[in-house]
Amino acid sequence: MTPLRIANKAELLARTLTMLSETVERYDLFADQMEVVNNPEAAEIFRWLEKKQSDRTRVVQELSEGLSLPHISPWDYNWEDAINIEVPGHSSAHYMMTPYHTLSLAIDVEQSAADLFADIEQNAELPEVKKLAHGFAREAGDYCDYLKQKREQYPQPEAGWDEDEDPPLLLE
Repeated sequence: MTPLRIANKAELLARTLTMLSETVERYDLFADQMEVVNNPEAAEIFRWLEKKQSDRTRVVQELSEGLSLPHISPWDYNWEDAINIEVPGHSSAHYMMTPYHTLSLAIDVEQSAADLFADIEQNAELPEVKKLAHGFAREAGDYCDYLKQKREQYPQPEAGWDEDEDPPLLLE
């Protein structure tokens, strides 16, 4: 992966807000999907994750007050393969996933974010970017640890958890 170089604090905040906002949208989408397939446990966890990400978004918005943030288009992420690695992919959710799977997905997202911010910190030239990236990396790492503890409340599914003798059909 090519090191991500962030020009200034405003750019880091703009990219962080973009990631967080997209993650909120994706968790909302997943929660809706889980409700449609009658998986209320996974839907509840996704709604909880959505709220947590919304809270984190508000904190970054507060840090951004008074700054002129650049617009970051999705195709301008300048991350590996131009993909926002903090956002879970559309195919990440399975209609039979359990709370354990839901939290595992969120753990992967947070670990990716912690790694990304650590990389930004390591490659930043400006002290204010280094400091902010360090704080974001630490916060993502702490949240990842919290999610791991929360996941311990749920049993790890056995092999074959996703086998369905009568899977849903897509209507066209």
